[in-house]
Amino acid sequence: IYTSYEDFGRMQKKLEEMKIEVENAELHRIPNNTKQLELDASKKVIRMIDSFEEDEDVQNIFHNLEMTEDLVNELQ
Repeated sequence: IYTSYEDFGRMQKKLEEMKIEVENAELHRIPNNTKQLELDASKKVIRMIDSFEEDEDVQNIFHNLEMTEDLVNELQ
C-alpha cells in the first residue's frame, strides 16, 4: 500500500484496527520532478550513489535522476 506522508500514520492505525499485520512500513521520498542528464554525467551519479550505498553509516539514498533507457542499457 502506498500513501502520502500526511496519511502514513492514519493508514498504519487503520490497518491495525482491521487486524491486518503489516510486514514492513517505511517512508520513501519520491521526486515530483526528475532530472535527465547526459549519459556520462548519469553514470557518474550512479557511481556516486553506489559508493554511498557501500558506506555502512548510510541508511537511505534518494535521488531524482531519470533512469533513461540508454542509462539502463549501459548499466546492464
